Amino acid sequence: MFRFHSTFQKCFMKKSLTALAIIACALILFFAGCTSNKQYRTSYTPCNPALGGTNSTITAIETNSDYKLGFVEFDDQGWFWATNQVRHVEQMVQTEAGIGQTNNTNGIVIVLFVHGWKDNAEYDNDGVVAFRSILEQLNKAEQVQTNHPARRVVGVYAGWRGLSAELEPFKELSFWERKNTAHKVGGYGAMAQLMVELESVQQDSNNSLATNILATTASQTELIIIGHSFGGAAVYTAISEIVTERYVDTVERGEPLKPLGDQVILLNPAFEASRFYDLYQMAISTGLYPTNQRPVLSIFTSKGDWATHYAFPVGRFFSTVFEDNRNSKQRAADRDAVGWYDTFVTHDLYYKTNASTMTNSTYNWKTKKHEFHDWKHMRISMENVRAQRKLWHSNATNSVTYLFDDSILSPRPGYHEGDPFLIVSVDKQIMKDHGDIANPVLINFLGEYISFCRADPQEPPRKVTSSHDR
Repeated sequence: MFRFHSTFQKCFMKKSLTALAIIACALILFFAGCTSNKQYRTSYTPCNPALGGTNSTITAIETNSDYKLGFVEFDDQGWFWATNQVRHVEQMVQTEAGIGQTNNTNGIVIVLFVHGWKDNAEYDNDGVVAFRSILEQLNKAEQVQTNHPARRVVGVYAGWRGLSAELEPFKELSFWERKNTAHKVGGYGAMAQLMVELESVQQDSNNSLATNILATTASQTELIIIGHSFGGAAVYTAISEIVTERYVDTVERGEPLKPLGDQVILLNPAFEASRFYDLYQMAISTGLYPTNQRPVLSIFTSKGDWATHYAFPVGRFFSTVFEDNRNSKQRAADRDAVGWYDTFVTHDLYYKTNASTMTNSTYNWKTKKHEFHDWKHMRISMENVRAQRKLWHSNATNSVTYLFDDSILSPRPGYHEGDPFLIVSVDKQIMKDHGDIANPVLINFLGEYISFCRADPQEPPRKVTSSHDR
């Protein structure tokens, strides 16, 4: 009996030590694979990275002939990493917008990009590379416009620790934990502060243009906000209450709704559909929209986005298991990502099956792949966008299908033409999965869509005199 007990004890100890060793190794790998919670852009001296230099990869302000790009970073608690960084970037935007200059004769295009899961503000990060491509294409589109003078494109990249682990499986398992961080980044005030201050720059710029007799043909300064993945969740968290308030304030007075800035575009956003419920109810209860209403909040989700389609509802299941829902529809809205909740989806974005044979597709027959437009094809693209814009009529009886270079934007039954909130299900050949935001087909479409959604491009700048005019 004693011998049996001793043998059992030794076996138990051996297995316990083995289990402890496995746990210890897992913890070592986990902490070794964690990324640093740090500020990446620590130099405030503007720099052109193409020219090299000691600060080329850490500068908070990148410059080149096509655009300027500033970086504003947030920590895991949603605080600014450095107020000096914010100040330098905002001063750069103000200078580009001509604020305080007596010879200011044209607006600019301000684009704020909030990256998503697995990204950060490091120089060669995928999110940064994708945003540079977006800015390049927007600049090219501006240069070929014929209905207004070309405007300078200025980007602001909002960086946070979307990449918290570099080793698998911890990198994939960070999905749910990073969701919580994203809502902190969007909800704790600093993100909303940045957006409001950029909108203030926009308004100051347009006020300056409106009072300058030399700027009679100038185009207004625009503010476009783009969020990807959990960056989309952060953006929506920051703006949802403001957009709801402005909806009530403007649409009920017969004026077109404007969110923060002019347009908000979310790509594969990772937040639950229930957060969109209030705006959805307002949209379906609105009888008539102003005749000049344009899309202001657009959500695009890839049909191949496994992260928001499968991983997201699994995480929401465990975090909401003890919550009470009055029916299955409400439960689904609380667990499904907004782009997968069919009740809210308004459009499909199809890939043209004959896109590769179209004269203005991004597909290059010589290289057998999609590529960014050259100047000639960008001009053709913008001409088509102007034609598509004329097809948009608020409150039209029949919804319209819009044709772009590689894609077709088709409304689903029940969509109310003029509704400024579009929830779009995207073909995998346009955006194949959760992280596929840098491909030429999607980026070219984003350039087309941003131009398509603009207010009348010939509308002169008007001076903002009160918050109700915003």
